[in-house]
Amino acid sequence: MPLRRGFILLLLALLWSPTAMAEKIAVFPIEDLSQGPNGVDFALTEYLEKDLEARGLEVASQEAVISFMARNRIRRLGFLNTYHISQVRKELGADLILLGTVSQRSEKPAAVFGMVLYLIRTDDARTVWSQARGLSCNDIRHVLGIAEPRSAEDLWPIAVQDILENWPEDMGLDRDQSAVSEIAQVDLGRRYVSPGKKVTCSLLLRSIEEGDRPEVTLRVRGKGHLRMRHRGRGLYQASWTASATEGSYPVSLILHWPSGKHKVAFLGIHHVDSNSPALALATRGLRLQGAVAFRDRILIIPRLLEREPVSRWDFSVQDEQGRTILHEDREGNLPKRFVWKGRAGDGSQIGDGNYQVVVKVWDQAGNMAVASEMVAVMRNPPDMVLEAEIRGQGLVLDIRNRGKVPIAFWHMEMWDDDGNLIKTADGETLPAEVDVALPETAVECVLTARDILGNQFRREIKDLKLLVSREDVEGIVTEEWSAEF
Repeated sequence: MPLRRGFILLLLALLWSPTAMAEKIAVFPIEDLSQGPNGVDFALTEYLEKDLEARGLEVASQEAVISFMARNRIRRLGFLNTYHISQVRKELGADLILLGTVSQRSEKPAAVFGMVLYLIRTDDARTVWSQARGLSCNDIRHVLGIAEPRSAEDLWPIAVQDILENWPEDMGLDRDQSAVSEIAQVDLGRRYVSPGKKVTCSLLLRSIEEGDRPEVTLRVRGKGHLRMRHRGRGLYQASWTASATEGSYPVSLILHWPSGKHKVAFLGIHHVDSNSPALALATRGLRLQGAVAFRDRILIIPRLLEREPVSRWDFSVQDEQGRTILHEDREGNLPKRFVWKGRAGDGSQIGDGNYQVVVKVWDQAGNMAVASEMVAVMRNPPDMVLEAEIRGQGLVLDIRNRGKVPIAFWHMEMWDDDGNLIKTADGETLPAEVDVALPETAVECVLTARDILGNQFRREIKDLKLLVSREDVEGIVTEEWSAEF
């Protein structure tokens, strides 16, 4: 009995210790989009309040939250601006705000439920934690079908518990007013890192009053204590290796004084990401022999198959020998499109041929993705062939295209010595034949064409009879004279 009584006294001492005082959270009514633009789920809101109370948090009453919304004329759920966040801290005394949205709730063909929660720190209006979860009855199957969820009402408690399992520790500021130090500045380095990379946290502590210097440690991933080294003038640093497992990991600060007093504060979250972005390129143009052909410019559209922040990008063009003729790279988001006008990096126009367009992107964790597309510069005019053959008493003109690029249209005109237009012909496909009566005098012919890339061709022939041999023409004249004789 004395041992048990001592344990109870110790437990009460811990519960009433100023350093163990609970942080206060205001849970705003959960928005339910499945009910329409103004839908709200009070049952889910109450469920969250009870769960957070069980975790040791002081929860502002729902009546106080509703009254606050009415006073401040807040008519939209799932969002608060910076002013209203600061007012929550002033009027409700809350360190944290929990907002949530039910994004999906339906019963057919199989019951589904999806929601997202956001946690906001009121002293700086930062979103310090967010989790989303979606479930379907098809996702949960038990042996013999015992206790399987059959409706959205059965699913949402499971989804909420899955989300709250990732609830970070030590989220708010210490409410103990007798603290002798305050956090002046925190730098967690890169918020996104790849597995195994070094993560460094720098912390600047400012003393409020004279006293012994506290021992400063970090708690990463909710376990262990990592001692921070004092670099002088209140600057502390610590480094650790990022987890090999993807996820979001909270970082908390622990201050411990020789007197036994301690303080815990949530610093932030770092994300471990091992997956490279999924990148694809789309081009608009004629695809010929595995390359997209163009004459003066080509539109290249990079597309991330899954939306995520991009830290930097790189665009380059290589010739058939693998030499880079154009290169550009920048920090920040990927442009919506690239327009290449077929010029090298020095602005000079490049020659016809195949070129490789290469786009690289890096996410915020440093993971790289690359995508490429073969393009072909084709500026040469259509390779048109015009030949003539004598058939009977006339000429047959044979028009062909020997080039790789299809013809958009062709046009032919024939003029006599007096400048009179005696025949025209045109079309959109080749090869083609044009019949012409064998002229007694010279007939001038003009052939024009344009391919589908816009390259143009023009040829002038002073006399059509120059396309056939003199012997063939004289043979026709002899036959005509013999028949008349």
